[in-house]
Amino acid sequence: MSASEISTTTSTSAPTVEYRNVLIPIDASANCERAFIWYLENLKTDKDLIFFVHVIEPAYSSPAVGLAIESPPIMIDDMTRVMEESVVVGKKLGQKYMKMAKNAKLPFKAFLHIDTKPGAAIVRSATDHKAHLIVIGSRGLGAIKRTFLGSVSDYVVHNSHVPVAVIPPQHPAPHEHRDH
Repeated sequence: MSASEISTTTSTSAPTVEYRNVLIPIDASANCERAFIWYLENLKTDKDLIFFVHVIEPAYSSPAVGLAIESPPIMIDDMTRVMEESVVVGKKLGQKYMKMAKNAKLPFKAFLHIDTKPGAAIVRSATDHKAHLIVIGSRGLGAIKRTFLGSVSDYVVHNSHVPVAVIPPQHPAPHEHRDH
């Protein structure tokens, strides 16, 4: 058994089955799909169990938004509609990746999380699912954009307690200086 595999037993009388739990955050980006394909071509083992995680950021970040007396009641309805649409999109995304995993003959599970902080949700999910490895795509932001927009992959790398494979975009953004 390698260092990245942990022996788990489904019952005391069942034989030991060794799994490597691989958490793969998913979104609708080409970078995410590229990361999953890279995993399939470079890291996949027959003993992997894939945990797909899609984080939906709420349409609002404060419970007080839209609750002022002057606010039209439609705003709350709009937020609810946007969240419902996000869940539908997230489920379709999960189905796409589950089909890809099934075609690769990989066991998998898929989860939707709603959180204002996707990086923190991914790290928490890795802990909850006892992940041995996280494979995540990167948008390839330069240092300046990353400072202002934040980077989910940077957050995961710096806060995860398991190894993280960050798969960069195929080609870095033109005219951007990248830190290494």
